[in-house]
Amino acid sequence: MMWKDSYRLGVERIDEQHKELFRMTEDLVNAVQRGASVTEYQKVLEFLKDYVIYHFRDEEAYQASIQYEGLAAHQAEHRQFTQTVQQYEKRLTENGFEEKTMKDLAGTVTAWLIYHVVDTDQKILSGKKASAQEKQFSQYADLFSHHALDVMEAMAGLDRSSTTQEKVDARKPQGDVFVKIQLVGDVKGEAVFGFSRELALHLLQTMTGMELTEIDELVQSALCELTNISCGNTATALTERGLQCDIKPPVVSQELVWDGTGSGVHVDTAFGGLEIGLLV
Repeated sequence: MMWKDSYRLGVERIDEQHKELFRMTEDLVNAVQRGASVTEYQKVLEFLKDYVIYHFRDEEAYQASIQYEGLAAHQAEHRQFTQTVQQYEKRLTENGFEEKTMKDLAGTVTAWLIYHVVDTDQKILSGKKASAQEKQFSQYADLFSHHALDVMEAMAGLDRSSTTQEKVDARKPQGDVFVKIQLVGDVKGEAVFGFSRELALHLLQTMTGMELTEIDELVQSALCELTNISCGNTATALTERGLQCDIKPPVVSQELVWDGTGSGVHVDTAFGGLEIGLLV
């Protein structure tokens, strides 16, 4: 089961809506795992799309009622995710609800929803807004790995105290599946996240509560969203330090072309390795 009591905010109507969103997302993941019919896919997508809009409006109304300082940023996240779902709807309508695209959607929704509820929504109660990490890092790679561990800890309960890190400069990142994100602005280049098979499957199994055995489109899509979130947080931290930084949409592959030396860090966890390489 994807929903966990630890996700509760303590606001009954918001918690109940979140539980419903998790139920719908779990239904979506189950549907793509068993290869459901186009009719089933259409019903799940329509319900998800309508309920997301309903929930976002209600959540924003609650934030306004308590004069939450982060309302504008929260609304922007909601708009972006609504646009993502609408873009998937357009693609699915055009390609006849192709299974690969449905798995992409399921992975994206799973990762986005979990992080939104366990991190972004928790700030509503505390009144906190996202802020730059005050700790200083000797390399960009260290900052990227710091935020990656933050996200994996929030989304999949990864115990960062049991992880070790090692600099691996001047080598091609290692891994079984790679997610590449282009960096633009004052910090130009690209960041590559290389996930081991073991870590990739552990993260998704923990997030979905399901037994997964292959790195399919669902897993790859969720890893893309996880990487997108962690790189977005890093870009925000850099920008708040005076270095304007933005990111392009992530690209996933199981083969990596690496042209350069760059800098990097290997993160070893109890469930497999993550290697981050930077060309900036």
